[in-house]
Amino acid sequence: MSATPNQRIERSRRAILDALNESFPATRQELSRRTGLAPSTVAGIVRDLLATGLVHEHETGDHAGRGRPSSRLSPRRPPGYLVGIDFGHRHISAALASTAQEIVAEGTVPLDVDASASNALDQAAILVADLLDRAGVPADSVRRTAAGIPGPINQTTGKIQSATILAGWAGVQPRQELIARLGGEVVIANDAELAALAEHTHGAGQNVSDLVYVKASHGIGAGLILAGRRYTGAYGASGEIGHTLVQEGGAQCRCGQRGCLESVVSISEVWRQLIAAGLPPSERPDNLFLDALVGNPVVARIVADAGRQLGRVLSDLCNALDPAMLIIGGELATAGDPLLEGIRESLRRFAQPAISDRVQIRSSALGPRAGLVGALTLAATAPAP
Repeated sequence: MSATPNQRIERSRRAILDALNESFPATRQELSRRTGLAPSTVAGIVRDLLATGLVHEHETGDHAGRGRPSSRLSPRRPPGYLVGIDFGHRHISAALASTAQEIVAEGTVPLDVDASASNALDQAAILVADLLDRAGVPADSVRRTAAGIPGPINQTTGKIQSATILAGWAGVQPRQELIARLGGEVVIANDAELAALAEHTHGAGQNVSDLVYVKASHGIGAGLILAGRRYTGAYGASGEIGHTLVQEGGAQCRCGQRGCLESVVSISEVWRQLIAAGLPPSERPDNLFLDALVGNPVVARIVADAGRQLGRVLSDLCNALDPAMLIIGGELATAGDPLLEGIRESLRRFAQPAISDRVQIRSSALGPRAGLVGALTLAATAPAP
């Protein structure tokens, strides 16, 4: 049965709101391109959305030829606050923001997150309570909390579904656990997926419809934006590239296998190699960032080799997905050019020429805060669970 005119209008309206929530501000022309709807259809629906107060319009001051300045549209946010939580393998970060994603308080605590889900979730709740107290915001003013978890999440059950990648969390339902501790509405996603969302919405991947974000930290994971949308896979395990075999019989990985990518190029392994090569442990920055050390040729060589190993796996991923951009984030990405050049070298060697000649490779524009920004973005834009 064909759709009625009212059903078609409602579908178009939903498509425009979804596109605007995923990346804003946006012009009418951009919304037409993202949704595939005719400009006249977009213009009519936008008029209704403006009239009902669901979106607001603001001029940018940019002129495209003659006539009035171009204007952009943004979702109109209700009053209140959002909470974003980023669970890393070795830390928890949280931020309190307005519904327009303006941060009013944030903090980080070091923690072995992998060891105990219960302890990590308790510490996250304590951190959020501290942020609310510092900002003088009552807990019932929080409209939604979003959290990024460094492991695969089953899209049906909401459980952490791998006993090897995040062993201390296997079988845990982090959304339900956070609801029990924080109350209110909670949404959950993989941490690399949230970083990809952040870069797509606010960072290096704006206006790029197909991109891969790589988080190179204590773990190695990828977040995918395909056809302008966050891609989680059929079972929530997309982007788990850290456990791709790269060295037969290599070092033991926390997943139980030997020679995984993560055991070769994680930030922990790179630091081990640097110290073995003579870098004094006293020169190791507390925050694990490498940017202050890359002028050292030994550091540059080890980091470039890590980039080549990472690039070998990314070449296969690019051959399969044909993204327009690779965005490299996490602590390892602070090494900058040596890492990126190592990745480029492998792509030139192993990716198809039609891909390696065109794919852009960039460092994260949001740096270590990409996951936290992504959590706030999800909190602001996700449909009700």
